[in-house]
Formats: sequence, structure tokens, C-alpha cells
Amino acid sequence: MAQNRPIPNSTEATTPSRFAYDEAARSLVVEWRDGVTERIPFDRLRRSCPCAACRGELGSPGRFQLDPELRPGEDDLADIALVGNYGLKVIWGDGHDTGIYRYEHLRELGSRPSG
Repeated sequence: MAQNRPIPNSTEATTPSRFAYDEAARSLVVEWRDGVTERIPFDRLRRSCPCAACRGELGSPGRFQLDPELRPGEDDLADIALVGNYGLKVIWGDGHDTGIYRYEHLRELGSRPSG
């Protein structure tokens, strides 16, 4: 379980060595090169999608600003794919797949206290 701690400012702290799913806990497990393992709940990951549709753009509100509730399938993790050496693409059960989660963003999400 992630603890409330500052994120180290180093390449090892923002470079993953392994990704895994924990379906029972509904979490993405990220092992970082600095030895820290974090679990990011699927609902937190989905609500933090960095795409324009979810975050909003050019003054228009994003999906979660308009309706913060998750609909069926929105937080069902279907698959993940690496994007270059900097991010992770997440494919959700409802078909949404346009967000690229930069590793720094994932580290920050994993470091947030639960609740």
C-alpha cells in the first residue's frame, strides 16, 4: 500500500521496472527502479486520465468535471501498453483508450494517500 511520502526527484523514482494487475484489489501495481512498489486503484487511475476528453481543453470542462460518477466499465482495466520510454496507455472496459499516463504522473498517483 502506498504511503504518504514525497516523490524522490530522480530518474530511478520515475522509471518503472514492472507493471502488473491486481484484479482482486482492482489496482495497477507499479514497481519502480528505486525499489518502491505502489498500487494505484483503478478508479483513481481512471479519474486521473490525462486525455483532453477527461481533463477538458481550451476552456471546455472534461468528462469528470461534468459528471464525477463512474459508469459501468469506466474503471474496468482491460489492458495496458507501453508508450515509448515515458508513459503507459491504458485501455478501459468501456473502450476509452486515449490517455497516456506519463511515468511521473503514475508515480504521483501511487504516492497519494488512500481515501
